[in-house]
Amino acid sequence: MAEQIQNPAEVKDDFGVYQMWLRNTHLTEELQGDIVKGIKAGESAQSLLLKCAKALSLTTNNSVFYHEIEKELFSVYGEALGQPESLALELEATKARLEKIKAAREQADTEVVRDDMLQAIRAHEQRVAYLEKRLAE
Repeated sequence: MAEQIQNPAEVKDDFGVYQMWLRNTHLTEELQGDIVKGIKAGESAQSLLLKCAKALSLTTNNSVFYHEIEKELFSVYGEALGQPESLALELEATKARLEKIKAAREQADTEVVRDDMLQAIRAHEQRVAYLEKRLAE
């Protein structure tokens, strides 16, 4: 899936705004291609919906939209309805976040930050175990 959406608050000047727009446009076009390829390959509708939401978020500079769609998709279709596709997508996303947190923890400046990150790592590991158990049922 495409990269993270850049926070507009981090953009300091007109050139930065242009760079963010250009990057988001490129990522949106990349996602459009991925969506067409995914349909042709029989990719799940839920996965395609997430790609559409990501593209729309990039186009509108609204990362909250994507994260809300992702959260609700996992909550309703995965947690409540127990659909394996949603559980598998959430498992994949949780594992990816876990790896990012582990990598960031190794570069943390203070022990307090490392301890906080360790708590996040443990929570993600528990979620991974839970999702794997649900998928095995």
